[in-house]
Amino acid sequence: MIRAMVGACTHVGRIRDGNEDSFVVIDGLYFVADGMGGHSAGEVASAIAVGTLSDLHTSAAGGLVTEDQVADAVSTANLAIFMEAIEDPSKAGMGTTLTGLVVTDATAHKIVVANVGDSRTYLWRHGELRQVTKDHSHVQSLVDRGAITRAEARVHFQRNIVLRAMGIESYVDVDTFPLDVEDGDRFIMCSDGLVDEAADDEIEGEIREATGVQDLADRLVDLANRNGGRDNITVVVVDFETVDEPVAVASEPEGKVICTLPSNEPSRPSPWFAVGAWGMFALSAAITIAVVVSASVS
Repeated sequence: MIRAMVGACTHVGRIRDGNEDSFVVIDGLYFVADGMGGHSAGEVASAIAVGTLSDLHTSAAGGLVTEDQVADAVSTANLAIFMEAIEDPSKAGMGTTLTGLVVTDATAHKIVVANVGDSRTYLWRHGELRQVTKDHSHVQSLVDRGAITRAEARVHFQRNIVLRAMGIESYVDVDTFPLDVEDGDRFIMCSDGLVDEAADDEIEGEIREATGVQDLADRLVDLANRNGGRDNITVVVVDFETVDEPVAVASEPEGKVICTLPSNEPSRPSPWFAVGAWGMFALSAAITIAVVVSASVS
């Protein structure tokens, strides 16, 4: 059985007027969403993303327990954002990135990491930091082609161009990464407000200095602000340990003054998607089946 310790911190940064990031930290479900779109629409999109995932996870018996269920839940959240924008033209074009993890089998030490866009999930294991997710961004495509280095990507003038985001279309391609958790694993989920301001070696330095999950979340947000704070910054840190008996998720006290910590219960900008989340979930699955059947026939 794995047990989680969780810390989280979000901050508007030093330049922006509002915070369009959202996060959710409930037992077995830990996600960060970075909204985009003017007139507070980005804030709505990110809140819908984490709110829908929370609804689906808590409504399902035993939560989301397979990689396909996690991917379908993210697809359902994507469709909820898309439909909200259709219902309210003032939110047209809103979207959000998303990254995080779901504990799919605590007894077997299994999780699934998922992401859309350029928010990242890192794994700190055996004293080494590695990026689990891959950015869906223009600069990442340049790095893949060898046109620029990873360090150059951080300061590239086109670094904010994302190639994949939730809510822009009715369908979105979701990356999932099933992983086996080891005792002592630390996962760090963050919006690009951190990684655009801090290199991996700086993040690693804060990991080594931190005294716990909440201290690390605070330190990383503070690091991004010290380095410029040009965007909203959100960090969720999850530590896993193996235990003999089932235990509830644990968390440290809320963050320091640098954080603006919302409730763990995500806001719900429109009531329709909370009521219809499972209906959208079923519709998403039906569409997937139809596409597969059509492909096989053709």
